Amino acid sequence: MLGNLYRLGHEYIDKASTRNEEDQFSRWINIKNSGMRNSPGIRPLKYVSRFSDAPAYLILVTSDTNSGESNPWHDIVDLSEGEILYWGDAKFNYEKRYNDFEGNKTLEVINHLILDGNFNYVPPILHFSKTRTGIVRFNGLCILDKMELTWFVDNKSGLPIKNYRCHLSILDVEEVDITWLHNRARANDFEEIKVIDADAPSSWREYKNGKINKLHVWKNKIRTPESQLPKEGSPDAKILEQLVSLSPIEFEAVTVALFRQLKDVTHSITQTRPTKDGGFDFIGHFSLPYPLAYDINFLGEAKRFGRKNRVEPRHLSRLVARLSRGQYGIFVTTSYYSKQAQEEVYQDGYPVKLFSGADLVFLFRELRLVQGEQIKPEWLNEVIK
Repeated sequence: MLGNLYRLGHEYIDKASTRNEEDQFSRWINIKNSGMRNSPGIRPLKYVSRFSDAPAYLILVTSDTNSGESNPWHDIVDLSEGEILYWGDAKFNYEKRYNDFEGNKTLEVINHLILDGNFNYVPPILHFSKTRTGIVRFNGLCILDKMELTWFVDNKSGLPIKNYRCHLSILDVEEVDITWLHNRARANDFEEIKVIDADAPSSWREYKNGKINKLHVWKNKIRTPESQLPKEGSPDAKILEQLVSLSPIEFEAVTVALFRQLKDVTHSITQTRPTKDGGFDFIGHFSLPYPLAYDINFLGEAKRFGRKNRVEPRHLSRLVARLSRGQYGIFVTTSYYSKQAQEEVYQDGYPVKLFSGADLVFLFRELRLVQGEQIKPEWLNEVIK
């Protein structure tokens, strides 16, 4: 018999109370002796019998609400590719290491089970976004694909922090029955878990047998203007405003220098000429490493638009028309793309990658080129001098 269900993309009421009958988050998830805390973002649910240090299942929460504070850890939820980038819970602390924090301890336990091949012991992960006060959105049933250690600069202290970043794969599961999760928490050993997981979603059973069936949502490739731009007044919006305030020549230099910072593949990027509308063109190639040893040639175009000036199909048509067989396109803007512009690229299968204003800011953060609420002055001054 089905219990309460979490459905992909649906929103649920979060009153942070197991006693409030309207609550569809804490009240639904919690059972006696296996409670979920109301914070922080990493919330393990223990086995009632405590027969294992691993959680029975794990709840991860990302806050999309604008608190007004600059948070160096930015989670990324990409339903179109079935992927989530989720940061651990390390904070600046003179006495603690990155793996002394409770959330990161839990992530380490799960990662060790995966590395040892103990997939029967690995807990399911459910990811939620706190879209606004009192509301969470279910983003899917996930598995931990890989975990990496990386550094970030703390905005308040200016000192580097080491933290985990998790690469999660969203499984192709439309809904999750919470009764299944509760039954896992009440299990007394892993043999009992195997029986309980017979009622799990099919993609979870396939994962335990070595197959990952990821979610792919084509419609989610069409992004809203809000998802392509930082929230007005936010620290990320100030970084974007800084880019828009650059002169055309400075913007060209910064964009090319930004792509040259990418370390994962060998690349060559050259600016060619300015365009009449304040943008510019660039060309280059990415060289995949041995044993692939393959060059991917691309043409690029960049537009320094204000956030209210969107990119339309006519702006993309010039780049598309110039692409030769085997070439890829990169289009960069400090603004956003209209629905029609995105549909033309995706429906017609054009090999063009679209970078919006939010994507640019994310790239700056990913490459550790942000200090506080601005681009690192020493890097920027060196590029535009």
